[in-house]
Formats: sequence, C-alpha cells, structure tokens
Amino acid sequence: MNTKTILVVEDEDRMIALMKEALEDWNDANIDSGRCFKAVPVNSIAGASEVIYDLKVDCAMVDLRLPTDQVGKQTSPESGNALANDLILKKGMPVAIVSGYPAEMEDHLTGLPVNRFDKADDGYEQALNWLGEQWTLMEALRSVRNVLELSTGEVFARRIWPNWSQMVGAIGIDGEKLATAIARQYASHTAELLGQEAAGDWHPFENFVLPSYIADRAHTGDIFVLDDTKWIVLTPQCDMATGKAPNVLLAACSVGDENWKRNIDALKAAESQSKIEKANKYFRKFVNQNLPASDHFLPPIPGTEDPILVNFTTVRTIPLEELNQQLANRVASVSPPFLSNLVQRFGAFISRTGQPNIDVEHF
Repeated sequence: MNTKTILVVEDEDRMIALMKEALEDWNDANIDSGRCFKAVPVNSIAGASEVIYDLKVDCAMVDLRLPTDQVGKQTSPESGNALANDLILKKGMPVAIVSGYPAEMEDHLTGLPVNRFDKADDGYEQALNWLGEQWTLMEALRSVRNVLELSTGEVFARRIWPNWSQMVGAIGIDGEKLATAIARQYASHTAELLGQEAAGDWHPFENFVLPSYIADRAHTGDIFVLDDTKWIVLTPQCDMATGKAPNVLLAACSVGDENWKRNIDALKAAESQSKIEKANKYFRKFVNQNLPASDHFLPPIPGTEDPILVNFTTVRTIPLEELNQQLANRVASVSPPFLSNLVQRFGAFISRTGQPNIDVEHF
C-alpha cells in the first residue's frame, strides 16, 4: 500500500472524529489505486512540532483557530496562519486549511501550496480530495528528500568529517555561525555531486529559476520584458548585489527559430531513426552552443514553446534603480549551473580583439 502521512492540527475532539470518518471513506474509495492516507492528529502547535521532528510527514490539515495557551482556552487565527506558513515555507509540504472561519486565512498564503475549506461544508472530504490531487507532488518530494539524504551523507563522510576539527577551530563553537557555514558546504557540494551524476541528463526546465530566488532586486541572468522585447541582464552579480553599478547592461533576446517546431514534432512522432537523428543533430547544435560567437542559446522558458537566442551585438543600459522597479516584468532567471556559460560566452565575445589584415598575395 502506498501511504502518505497527514499531520492534522485540530483542538476539538469531535472535529478529529469527523476527520477520521472522512479519512476512512477516502481510503475505501481509493483502495483499488493502492493509495492510503494515514492521519497523525495533534491538538496544539507544540504537538505539531514534535510530530514534524519525529516522523516523515507528507502534508497537513490545519485549523486556523488554534490554542495560544497551554490550557487551550484562548484561540487565535494568527496561530493557525503562522503554523500553515511554517509548514509550507520551512518544511515544504502542501497544507489544507480546514476551518469554521476559512475567510480568516491570511492573504500572504495566497499563491503558496495551500487551499482552504469550510468545516460546515464537508470540509474534511474536500480537503482530502484536494490533498489526493497532490499525490504525485508528494511522491516527488519524498523521492527528492531521499536523494538529498543520500547525497548529504556522502558529503558528510568525505568532506565535512575530514575537516571538522579545522572548521571548529576556525569558526568556533558558535551554533548559528557553524551551522550556516556547514549548510553552505552541504548545499554547494550536494549540488556539485548531483550535477556530476546527472551529467548529460539535465532537463531544459532546469535552465531557469521561476520565480527568481532573489525576489527584491535584479540579478545577473534575469530576463525582463521591456518595450515588448526580452532583455537579459549581463552585469556581474557582485556589482548587482552591492549596488556599485549605477547602470545595468542588458542584451537583447530574439524568440523562436523557424525549424524548432518541425524538429520537435519529428522527435515526438518518431517516424524513423533517420529523422530522429537529424532532429537530435539540430538540437545538439543549440545545446552545445555551436553558434556564432555573438549568440547564446537558451531553451524555452517553462510554459512557452519557443527557444531564446541572446544577441550580444544588441545591448542597452538602464539605471539599476529603474530596473529594480521593473521586477513585475521579470519573466525568468537563468539558474546558477547555466549562468556561468552565458557570462563566459559574453566575455569571450566582447574581448575579441582581432588582428590586422594580412594581404594573402604576400604569401
């Protein structure tokens, strides 16, 4: 049986009973698919913290009006909203809010993996159905955590442990500083290991970060739509972060290639090996950047169908302050593993000095 664990945070026993009835009905209805939900009910935020620490939880149901004191006499929607926010942003899981006052869900949760349901309107049944729709997402997240655990284990054994004494000696026994320094190493080394294992097997989707992970300012590799044209930021990221660059350099992007769709269709149709090989050759030209030095290929931004060609010969500048006011027009950001190639190719293009012409007749 494929089981997913739901953390249920509800302080009323009769609501827990209704939830369990709805859960039994959902499990019975989905028995043929092999899917099953297991609920772990708690009646407080403290109880939720213990479960999250001790168990692998896939999703959560949260009441909004949760106790704010140990005896449970005082309740507040702020407590449920804060818990939902933490479960999503700190633990990474979908959250169903099931409340007698669903309108009390705070606006900042909108757009996150959360949905709200009214207890009086078959809320638990609807919440379970919605969580069931997130099954593939929860499967993927559980697999991701397994991959990360395996990778971080190797990082610990081969890179953290051999240097542990030196780290403590250099940083000192300061829990926060030590944890931050080690976390950065875990993140960078794990990304390095996963990148090596997946060499040649990256998906075009990974070329971009959507939305940009730097939410409050522009960054190298950001793609903006300005005056109906896509432009990509080329100014070094260190100058962007410190604000030392008063103006930002951008290169124009052209969208689409006349043969792109035809070759996409050829791959999907798989009519003959020769057509597949011809299409693969066409795509390898772009993926391997076998292009004029003035051009740089980017695959289609997720949700679109056409590739992007960055044109280093068409550039413009814009004040950094003005660009930061255009963040609503930022459509994507090139992800770090692909950003270095963009910057290197631009540097190689802009640094071409050429040489004086030689009259071939002198040979």
